[in-house]
Amino acid sequence: MKYDVTLSIVNYNDYERAKEAIASVLQYTHGVRVKIYLVDNASKDGSATRLADQFPSISVIFSDKNLGFGAGHNLVLPLIDSDFHAIVNPDIILKGDILAELTDYMRSHQDVGMCTPAIRYMDDTPQQLPKRNPRLKYLIANRTPGKRWEPLRRYYKMLDEDLSDVTDVEFASGCFLFVRTPLLKFVGGFDERYFMYFEDADLTRTLRKNTRVVYYPHAYVYHDYSRASAHSARYLLIHIASMFKYFWKWRGQGDVSAPNDMAGSEIK
Repeated sequence: MKYDVTLSIVNYNDYERAKEAIASVLQYTHGVRVKIYLVDNASKDGSATRLADQFPSISVIFSDKNLGFGAGHNLVLPLIDSDFHAIVNPDIILKGDILAELTDYMRSHQDVGMCTPAIRYMDDTPQQLPKRNPRLKYLIANRTPGKRWEPLRRYYKMLDEDLSDVTDVEFASGCFLFVRTPLLKFVGGFDERYFMYFEDADLTRTLRKNTRVVYYPHAYVYHDYSRASAHSARYLLIHIASMFKYFWKWRGQGDVSAPNDMAGSEIK
């Protein structure tokens, strides 16, 4: 069966939040036919079996090891048959039928290959996630307190831009991405060299060679956010390793935009 939207969530020992994410998708999605895939990265808390029992309509993929974020999501690529695919973190909560809204937007804007909605913290305050392409000075500024670094932080997070309407972005956060399924398959999904971190910046940059990637602020999701690399030496090392992989891969390449001769209608 072909669906309007397929959706994948990669879970690792995060039963409670994954349960809430799945429940919110099922509760609020009415305007499109959706199929949910849960990829379990060898969780030790029995998440996959418990979630499969609670939500019989979803498909569960059991991995025998922790593949990381991108490789986990890539497991669904051979399985999905849809017009659009949503890449969703287990810490995302829907409170409206945004899958239908994003589907309508993408169908009426064939030049857009991927979009990301507004992201809000659980207390309803905005989370500034659309960004410019990562550069070392931006990443240093983002982690260094002090007014000296504020201009770089603001520029990296696009705080100098009016984001009240649809805006092209260089870096869309992987916590919630909405992409044309054939286009995602065309580029091969995420680059699996990244275990975690920077795979979303990399995918955005790759897609922008063929299409537009936009921030769509008229729909929003909630993000129960916790930056693991700020609290764990292990995740900080993974973050740093991914940063070097990203910079090495894109070395010497300027910012890219969709060429004029590549229309979204060519890859549907």
